[in-house]
Amino acid sequence: MTSSRFPILLPAVCLVLAGPASAAPSANRFDGAWSVVATAETGTCTGPYRYPIVIRDGVVDDAGGNGVDASGRAGADGRITGTIRSGLASVSVTGRLRGAAGQGRWSLAGISPCAGRWTARRTG
Repeated sequence: MTSSRFPILLPAVCLVLAGPASAAPSANRFDGAWSVVATAETGTCTGPYRYPIVIRDGVVDDAGGNGVDASGRAGADGRITGTIRSGLASVSVTGRLRGAAGQGRWSLAGISPCAGRWTARRTG
């Protein structure tokens, strides 16, 4: 994956502040609208990138509809794990939400690997 395709994929970093969804979703104290900022620390990726997300019943979704395949979940304890895929690229996301804020790490595997940090704040 070249660095020119990365901006298409990085919005998904923000969209997946989560991991595999459970069979029976339920209300989660982290449900609501969030604003996420992702910054690159290594590799050829640039940034920062800012994107809105929404968490519903602990499942993370992109509030902007950017066309990536994301899977993930925000646990009741605030733990975040997930994967975002776009074409052959795959971004792994981990971190934690606490109250109205959160932070974590992301990494993009592939031909042009990149990694960095994300921060989030509740907006609604």
